Amino acid sequence: MSSVVAVGTFDGVHRGHQHLLADLRRRAAARGARSVVVTFDPPPRIVLRPDADYQLLTSTDERVALLEREVDTVELLAFDAALAATTAEQFCAGLVERHGMVELVGGPDLALGRRRAGTPPVVREIGARLGFEVGLLDQLALGGQPVRSGEIRRRLLAGDVPGAADLLGRAPTLQGTVVRGDQRGRTLGFPTANLDSPAERLIPGDGVYAARVGGRPAVMNIGVRPTVGGTRRVVEVHLLDWSGDLYGKRLTVDLIARLREERRFPSLEALVAQIRSDVAAAREVLGA
Repeated sequence: MSSVVAVGTFDGVHRGHQHLLADLRRRAAARGARSVVVTFDPPPRIVLRPDADYQLLTSTDERVALLEREVDTVELLAFDAALAATTAEQFCAGLVERHGMVELVGGPDLALGRRRAGTPPVVREIGARLGFEVGLLDQLALGGQPVRSGEIRRRLLAGDVPGAADLLGRAPTLQGTVVRGDQRGRTLGFPTANLDSPAERLIPGDGVYAARVGGRPAVMNIGVRPTVGGTRRVVEVHLLDWSGDLYGKRLTVDLIARLREERRFPSLEALVAQIRSDVAAAREVLGA
């Protein structure tokens, strides 16, 4: 069966990506073809610029799951030096061979193959030889601002959860495996699950957040915990009205709102009083 294909990293699968994927589905339906996304693990930037500080909005599993909601088929390619050396024509020929590609869809910054040489004019020439068309879509803009993964990262680092959610089209998330901490939250009466997130995963700006874990209301703290003399940045989540053993489990935290910045308190008693206030504020925000 023939296919209409889009290629990219699609980090975050944000509203700009969703705009492109909706057009991909429309074009595929008009042709009676499959809608196909080809994406990469790891993202090319991590391989091509290993020294750059590039942080991801979504894990590979999250990204693929989100893409699978949008299109018929998702192909995940391992991005390595060999794939990076593939020419645009070789890459496109592979898409034609594997997927029966009859149309390649992309945005104005489409660039495929070695050294990103496969720009729209180049890919159109390749398509004329290999038998596929190229469809370009203008980039989605909201409020005059192009929707880009980089802008979502900037907003999250600034603690602007609603702003990030507006561009994503859903609540931003943070994933991690629960590991043992110093048990201090338990001694204060607010046990927390400490999350160990992959180094390449973006951690929002320090502060206290209202959140949900599997639909359950929660309060999340990101920071060094200066009141107790902490020096290492941690991510810890307190699930409201719940108790149990979460060690070793992988949690997905939906961020809803930033409640306040992280700060040092004069005593543990003052810290506990503030945590109680944070819990009350989170309940109000979350309707819990």
